[in-house]
Amino acid sequence: MVVALLAIAGLGCRDHAEAPADAGTDGVRPEAPGTLILEIAVNGCASYDQATVTCSGPPPLVLSFAPVGSQEVTEFVWDFGDGTPTSRDRAPTHTYGHPGNYTVTLNGHGDVGGVKPPVPVTVRVDALSAGAPCDVKVQCADGLDCVCAPGTGCGLAFARGICSTSCAADACDAGAVCAALPLDPPVSGGGAVRAPICIAGCQSSSDCAPGFACQTVAAAGVSAADVWAHGCLPLGAMRDVGEPCRDASERLADGLCTTGTCADVGALGVCSAGCDGDQLCPEETACASFPDGRLLCLRACASDAAACGDRDPLLACTTFNAPAGGSAVVCAPKSCVADSACAPTGRCGPDQFCVRK
Repeated sequence: MVVALLAIAGLGCRDHAEAPADAGTDGVRPEAPGTLILEIAVNGCASYDQATVTCSGPPPLVLSFAPVGSQEVTEFVWDFGDGTPTSRDRAPTHTYGHPGNYTVTLNGHGDVGGVKPPVPVTVRVDALSAGAPCDVKVQCADGLDCVCAPGTGCGLAFARGICSTSCAADACDAGAVCAALPLDPPVSGGGAVRAPICIAGCQSSSDCAPGFACQTVAAAGVSAADVWAHGCLPLGAMRDVGEPCRDASERLADGLCTTGTCADVGALGVCSAGCDGDQLCPEETACASFPDGRLLCLRACASDAAACGDRDPLLACTTFNAPAGGSAVVCAPKSCVADSACAPTGRCGPDQFCVRK
């Protein structure tokens, strides 16, 4: 965040005497009788160019303005340049929601006259790139839509949308990944429920915008069926691999999972993916072979055994069979010999693993 201070001087309407040419001993030019001094402080800029007096940032850009100067200036009229009503607040806050260039002007008045800044402040609101959080389409750069913006009926808990476009045929910009997400309705032109769209790439949630988290996503592309990536998604919008995925009606909900698969595992279901054939599992997961023939990617738990039971009462850090005769230590159904080991939410299944009642 940048705090900018623009020094602006003007002459009072009642006295147009020039200020003395010489400066005081402290290096500050003294104020002449009748001369009004006005400064504008701008807080909230992502960047500030002193040479062009330009404050810039992405939408929504929330800026705080404050006048600093002659005590005789007691009344202020702010024009934010975006067609909204002027403000007479001494230190107003204003939000710029749409990309564009806006000219901010200030008129100050007092008993000795008025002053108008000879140089206005320019506010530049930059269009958002692919993967950035958005509220409406107009905030996004040309060619991008605000996917899953509030009110668009995604059916998921998207508090904000994502500036994006279908990447079924075209590559994403640098820093973004093409992710196949189970969006409903699909992105226009996506062609399928698992819509391939560009989202911001990440290694951890610190790489994402505020309110977004770094999650595992299925990479989309010509030969990416077995490739996984990490992308930024709104917090709470979708569940990452290994997280519970039953909806409010207790149904398994594939659409809640970034992987597109809610497996019938444990009491609450688990966001997972199949690992049959050549398809690999995402990082931090391993392929587990179930007695009923299913091959599922489950979260590895060797370093965090307690997390299994915290997520689901029927799961435990268990050594499960893996394909080709190996083994995998994953968050999987607890082993049992009687229903009491699975109570109260489950029962002991025929394969001696806890299953949902």
